[in-house]
Amino acid sequence: MHPTLIEVGPWQAIHVPLIFLFFLAIVALWTWLERRGEEGGLRLTALVIGEILLQAAVPAVITYFIVNRIGPLMVRSYGVMMLLAFAAGLAWMYRDRDRYRFTGPQVLQVGLIGFAGGIVGGRLGFVLLNLSDYSGDPASVFDLWRGGMSWHGGLAGSLLVLAIASPLIGVSFARVFDLGAPGIAIGYAIARIGCFVNGCCYGHRCDLPWAVTFPQSGTATSPAFPSHPTQLYSVIGTLAFTLPLLLWMTPWLRKPFDRLLAFLALYSVVRYVVEIFRRGATGEVWEPLPVLTMAQAASVAIFVIAAAIVIAREWPFRREERS
Repeated sequence: MHPTLIEVGPWQAIHVPLIFLFFLAIVALWTWLERRGEEGGLRLTALVIGEILLQAAVPAVITYFIVNRIGPLMVRSYGVMMLLAFAAGLAWMYRDRDRYRFTGPQVLQVGLIGFAGGIVGGRLGFVLLNLSDYSGDPASVFDLWRGGMSWHGGLAGSLLVLAIASPLIGVSFARVFDLGAPGIAIGYAIARIGCFVNGCCYGHRCDLPWAVTFPQSGTATSPAFPSHPTQLYSVIGTLAFTLPLLLWMTPWLRKPFDRLLAFLALYSVVRYVVEIFRRGATGEVWEPLPVLTMAQAASVAIFVIAAAIVIAREWPFRREERS
């Protein structure tokens, strides 16, 4: 496990063309993917070339100055996996966009806005749940590379910002999440790999053959004893249970929000099971009913509500279809 991948910067002026080429490749690829279905494909007119160059130049210049201003910049494994999670989820949304009649630019817009809201909401939720840990050092609230994100807070943050932004973009708020549900599952699994690499969200002590002992350092957040790799349990549960069942159920989930609700119900099952192995370590006990962790209590509530809504809305349709 390596919480820090590489150290970036400070850069020299000679590095600017390389940074620009990196962003140029990304922008050019996205433009090609977006316009390849148009009649005649991608036509490299002067206007199109100018747009591509400008879209690549702006983030390149900003990145150069930010890194040189605060560098050297430590590239953290957790942050890299979060970005990969976002990219994978966005790629799935782009692939599935025709099902819910989204355009490529709309997918990118809602993806970026939802990701930003999820990061802020996830961090805020975690801080509020562990407020005593930050009261003596408020600045550590911004140390995202150490881990510490609340899944439920992240979902709430995404819902809030997209509820505001969706009408401005011209898309259905409900259909954003129906489109994004499988991508969220894929992104969640990748993000949990980031937790594993970072050494956070671990389980309680165990002596099983697959128990993990995380390397210790001056900034370590993981235990020195062998523990359940609950991060990997989440990955396996999401990719082997949540995602396949969600895709199998999709043809029958016809009402707005139903695919998101089905995902939440399936996710809650996995989270409830994983919390059994996190209890007493990174699974906080729910004081009103100590037999459950806080995440288990939330999972039970979410499962019951989400499953009940889907069944109540879809059951009459299925009954009419059979008659």
